[in-house]
Amino acid sequence: QLRASRSHQRFTAGIVVMAVFTDILGTVIIMPALSTLCAYAEGGPVDSIMQMDISDEAKVEMIKTKVSPHAFKGERGAWSGSPPIPYSLSMNVMLSMSNFGVAAGCIFFGRLSDRIGCKRPIQFCLAMGIVGYLLIYASGIWVKSYYLFALGIVWNGFFGVTASLAQVFFGRVFEGAERDFWVGSVIIMFLLGGTVGGLIVMPFVLNPENGENYFNSIWLAIGLTVFMWFMVTIFVVEPEDTKKEEAPDPSSTPKMATRILWLAIIAGGLDSAGDEGTRMCRGTIMSVLFPEWSTIAMQNLLLMALIGVAMLSMVTVLNTKRIFGLPMLAVLGTAATFATQVVLSLDGITVGPYIAIWHGGKLFGFLSTLSGNFIIQDVAPKELLGYWNGRAAAIGQACEAIAPLIFATIYDAVGNRRGSEMLYATAIVSFFSVLAYTPLLKLMPKPKKVQEDKEDMQDLSVYENMSDLEWSQLPMSVTDQVNAKQLEAGKEPRLVPWGDYLTELSAMTGLRNNICEDFGYLRDGLTVMLSNRELMLQEQQSFQKFEAHINKSDREKAQAELGAWISQYFDDAGYPHWEKNSKIYKMLLLAAFPPINDLNGQKADYTSMPLDEWEAKLTKFLSVLDNHLASEQQRRQLFEEQS
Repeated sequence: QLRASRSHQRFTAGIVVMAVFTDILGTVIIMPALSTLCAYAEGGPVDSIMQMDISDEAKVEMIKTKVSPHAFKGERGAWSGSPPIPYSLSMNVMLSMSNFGVAAGCIFFGRLSDRIGCKRPIQFCLAMGIVGYLLIYASGIWVKSYYLFALGIVWNGFFGVTASLAQVFFGRVFEGAERDFWVGSVIIMFLLGGTVGGLIVMPFVLNPENGENYFNSIWLAIGLTVFMWFMVTIFVVEPEDTKKEEAPDPSSTPKMATRILWLAIIAGGLDSAGDEGTRMCRGTIMSVLFPEWSTIAMQNLLLMALIGVAMLSMVTVLNTKRIFGLPMLAVLGTAATFATQVVLSLDGITVGPYIAIWHGGKLFGFLSTLSGNFIIQDVAPKELLGYWNGRAAAIGQACEAIAPLIFATIYDAVGNRRGSEMLYATAIVSFFSVLAYTPLLKLMPKPKKVQEDKEDMQDLSVYENMSDLEWSQLPMSVTDQVNAKQLEAGKEPRLVPWGDYLTELSAMTGLRNNICEDFGYLRDGLTVMLSNRELMLQEQQSFQKFEAHINKSDREKAQAELGAWISQYFDDAGYPHWEKNSKIYKMLLLAAFPPINDLNGQKADYTSMPLDEWEAKLTKFLSVLDNHLASEQQRRQLFEEQS
């Protein structure tokens, strides 16, 4: 049914997204209560209360009112004592440990999903999440241990990776725009689910004010997890038999794809780390500068606005990626994050502009998060989607774990309420993310306009009746389609001989004008092919069919025509004494066409060489093509400037 019924696919997708939400709820359930649970840490609320100039009875009453009875107290550093580290650090370390747990889980379960599929790992993670909840509950109600609480957080982090698994699942079930919609939904849920989950937990934290009922929220999370486990078990099925004897080898990923993927992963990690600045603007800094916006009511308004901004960002990506391309959107998003942090570091910004600038920055900032994940989905081989998606999620989580420890320390050490120095630091990281995404503008082909996807093709007979001169003036995008249709029809592809230079002289201007268009078309086609192993195999098979139509006499004739054509061109183009200064012209040829094969007097056999060797040679050819294209573009630009 999953493979045949679209409605069942969408129903299943909805279940998986809700499983992600439930899992995230468990990962972030501790956030609202951390401040009161760690209240007895050095420099925490209890120390502040004890330093107040009030009676001992008033201090005791205030602690009873403001601090949870389940807070970790006693000898500092003991198993059942108060946290061993200062107050702020005791909370940040807990959150960072959760992130590191998620990072490790993404790597482990991502790889596992390539071997056994995603359903069983999702089931296992949900089930182990229940164990994590019980550890957290025991740490506060029975054992009163900060360390056991930390173990529960790391446990829930390690098994809290259904968001990463869901992206892999959707990447295998859906294609194109529908895949992007569901993957985008998971990303948005991952970005916002924690905030929404925090609001769900809030009544348990605030009633009473000291958070005495906080641990009761864990039973709600356990109930939701059990329900979603049954829903996943009953309704979710793998799109195909994904069980394998062993997971696919990551080295089978094409080299071009590997380069793109690692650039996207590194850039995404830097983006996550740099975005810590905007997160602190929304939380710590805004609460300090504009305390009237720190109330629950105002925070709810900001949350609703953020949800709207995230949804608008996803719609923007889905509707503009065909126009600008994912790399351009990623660069735009990281640049917006950089600019937002720089602007918000300035003095004198009042609350209205501050909130507007922050949300404007997030509107574009989400573009990079979404685009980076879509690049992974587009480029990673399906059989290795778990491996690459797991690496991307792990590095992102690790960066999110480290960033608060660094930037919160900078904020506290400097003492600037507006956090300008901290924002300068995060802006630098965001700028590095811009630089990391920039090479993808060249490595990944620009999206073609819709009307360019399908060139206006005439009947094959029209092209078959063209003269060689007329055929040579057609764009490569057209001649490739014609040759493909001829091969499909069992006909020989149209081969263009070198012919006679003087006969072709009248068409030389048109040939020169087509250089950028045809080189660009060929470069984009090679880039796409070299990023996809299946496409490389298909192309090698097409190469074999093409070679079968070239006989020895054709090659011998072409060799003679080639020599005559080049010598006549040298004469006509003003290159003298080629017949005497052969060394110079040989070196010019070697510089224009550097060897992509060992010079051993043998023609490279592209039809039978191993795919890895074939890939390496075509990658070198692509590099030569890129150099010539850049040179021609520079020549044209110089000519336009001079004219």
